[in-house]
Order: sequence, then C-alpha cells, then structure tokens
Amino acid sequence: MLNPRIFYVALFILSCTITTFGWASDDNRKTISGTVTDTDWVKSIITVRYFDLYSSNADEIDIIVPSDAKLTCGAGQISLSDIEQSDPVTVTYYDDGLSGLKAIRVTNLNTAKRSPE
Repeated sequence: MLNPRIFYVALFILSCTITTFGWASDDNRKTISGTVTDTDWVKSIITVRYFDLYSSNADEIDIIVPSDAKLTCGAGQISLSDIEQSDPVTVTYYDDGLSGLKAIRVTNLNTAKRSPE
C-alpha cells in the first residue's frame, strides 16, 4: 500500500511541473506594434490594430492586460487607464491557452500627450 504522504508529495511535484509548462516561455512570446482602437478597463483588455507582415493586411487583436503586466510610457510606469484610443503601443504577449492572449509588457509610445510621474 502506498503511503499517503508519499502520494501527496508526488502529486504536489507533478502539479508544480504541469504549472511550469503553462508559464510564458521565450518561444511562446510575441511582440506587435500598432495603435490602440479600444480599451475595456472593466475586463482589462486592449484592442490593438497592427499591420500583419505575413498577410500584408491590417488586423486587430484583443489582449488581456493582467495586473502584473509592466505598463510604461517613456521612462515611467503607467496604469491601464493612461492608455487611450489612438495611442501607438508595442505589446509583448503570450497565449496562455485558457483565457486568451495576455500582455507581459505594454509600452505606450505616445509621450507627447502626457508624461507619467
């Protein structure tokens, strides 16, 4: 008979291993540059219009901006509410497989309208 402690330790190690595979690896990260066309502050989602080099067409993409994503403008930190429609941005994101595309970093390139403190 298997010792319950060994079973739970093995289960814990297995769950940690599975969780590690869910994190964004460098291979899973993508970066796009485009213009913000919509912001949903309630759901923490930005919509970015960008030019797709593969299809030679403009496309839009919805990206979830989690609370741990790094948001910057110039040298300063900003919040999601500082990102406005028509702001040029560069977004590094990954697909978590469950809830969609999640931002790791959002850089607002529109330093002319405002500068964060």
